[in-house]
Amino acid sequence: MELDEIQVKGYVTIWQGEGKNKKLIVARAENRFVDAGLKGLVSALACAALSFYSGGYLYSWCYTPKMYLGSDVGTVTIHEMTALVAPIGAAPGTASNTITGIDRTNPSSGVWRTSFIAVWYAGTVSGVVGELGLYLRPFTEFTAGWSRGVTTSNYSYPSSLVSRLSSANEDFSSFVIDPSKSVTVQWDVEVSFA
Repeated sequence: MELDEIQVKGYVTIWQGEGKNKKLIVARAENRFVDAGLKGLVSALACAALSFYSGGYLYSWCYTPKMYLGSDVGTVTIHEMTALVAPIGAAPGTASNTITGIDRTNPSSGVWRTSFIAVWYAGTVSGVVGELGLYLRPFTEFTAGWSRGVTTSNYSYPSSLVSRLSSANEDFSSFVIDPSKSVTVQWDVEVSFA
């Protein structure tokens, strides 16, 4: 394990159905990060202080995470992307019925992981899935030593596309949703020594 380099990787697993009817669709495909995710990481490193007064809250990264499915099969992921190309449902897309996780684990020496698990109940979405997006609330300031004070009102960073999985990049093969079954997506984000 080299200690002079850190890497951030994302892996996506998709299945339909539950229990003995559970069918694996995509097994641990590697996603692609976009600018909002990278800028958010740099912004977090540049932060000098977050202060809170009189019960105010600062909502960031994992506050109300979202995942959306899209039908685009022809557009590769580029770093400037801010949304799915063809979301299923009205933009930004039909959000999952539930999203849980945000667990931090240490699966092996020098590897840290957080996971998000989203479920769309049977009949919630339909059509072809050719892209998926993970939306979080990354920090957006870029001045070295920036700080934010939160008083009696709350402050929430905007929800932004931070990572995308795309069949056009050959990250996975597009598939047709079976509307009689739920769709579950597990999105793992790992930080490790390279």
